[in-house]
Amino acid sequence: MIEIATIKDIAELAQVSSATVSRVLNNDLSFSVPEETKNKVIEVAKKLNYKKKTERKRKTDGLPDIKLGMVIWCSEQLEYYDPYYLSIRLGVERECLKRGIEIHKVFRWVEGGTQDMDMSELNGIIAIGKVSTSFVSHSKDQNLHIVSVDHISSDQCDAVVFDLEKAAKQAMEHLFLLGHEKIGYIGGTSYIFSKDSMEYYIDERQQVYRSLMTERGLFRESDLHTGGWGTDAGYRLMKHAVQQGDIPTAFFIASDPMAIGALRALDEIGLRVPEEISIVSIDDIEMAQYVNPPLTTVRVLPEEMGATAIKLIVDQIMSHREAALHVSIPTELVIRKSCGANM
Repeated sequence: MIEIATIKDIAELAQVSSATVSRVLNNDLSFSVPEETKNKVIEVAKKLNYKKKTERKRKTDGLPDIKLGMVIWCSEQLEYYDPYYLSIRLGVERECLKRGIEIHKVFRWVEGGTQDMDMSELNGIIAIGKVSTSFVSHSKDQNLHIVSVDHISSDQCDAVVFDLEKAAKQAMEHLFLLGHEKIGYIGGTSYIFSKDSMEYYIDERQQVYRSLMTERGLFRESDLHTGGWGTDAGYRLMKHAVQQGDIPTAFFIASDPMAIGALRALDEIGLRVPEEISIVSIDDIEMAQYVNPPLTTVRVLPEEMGATAIKLIVDQIMSHREAALHVSIPTELVIRKSCGANM
């Protein structure tokens, strides 16, 4: 007899993956699974008297029962290829587990459509990514607490961000310090999703690049390359940058996954990094230190951002605080071989 059933126990009896069990039991509305499979997982969980860790955890901090929802702006595919938003989500989930808070519903807000989000059972929402909090209608009437992560939605809403402008300046100033004047930019196209629209905006990294290059009289429109996000986009954009000729001696790349794709493109073309082209990016994902050459990048702390969001929403609930707080997580330049600096 199983005294404390686990997700793995349920997966074995239901003959599905542990990931499927986790997402069914956490009511992940973005997960498409046959009704038969869903019912089987729930039936096995009931048979084993499964309790979520948050339900088993004894509350020691005086918190009331809290049910939260997460709205994540990116698709599962993007989250897989670019672990930045995945890391924020893990930070949220781990802090919730630590505090005995239940993540009741997960919504994904992706390009091409919105979801019917029933928030009636929730105490609060963690909005991860470029999502406008206007998606919550009559939030004051619902007494729904909201914290945005990675985006300041409004002055009335709590937010956790890292200083993206500062991070971009750290990357660019490092390239200037190394003597580069001919610097290219590779980045993704950014959008903010609201309930009924999708608004394009120029990412802060791109703005900093353009501003700093213009101040020095070095900006050339042909050196700025934008498209999708992810490794494949970085690969394609770097290929295009090289094919058009007059190649910069260095590139500031908006994210580590894009930089990894760009490194692959340069390797195929036969251009050496850092001997012929230097690379600096932003993120410091785990893979950044293992690629060849290891990436010089600006470290951000996405898991800490997620954990901080939970701390803010707990503070809202417990203190009935009305003033919005905006918390900025610090960044750090991590110098490795891809920029050619002496280490």
